[in-house]
Amino acid sequence: MQYLGLPQWGDYLLKGILIFIMLSASAVVLSRAGRNPYLAFLVIFPYMQIAAIWLFAYSLWDKARKKV
Repeated sequence: MQYLGLPQWGDYLLKGILIFIMLSASAVVLSRAGRNPYLAFLVIFPYMQIAAIWLFAYSLWDKARKKV
């Protein structure tokens, strides 16, 4: 199956680049928020991605912890 008319190696290259961008962006956000950047690997798996984003959004942030 070809994606966007690319050959098979181009399809794999495009998917790899997109996964790399997604992992690196989420790792930067997690590290700036004071979390472990290795949690970015949860973004690879589709349903874990949704759960990880919800857990990250509704957890206590460092600024909120310092006020308490």
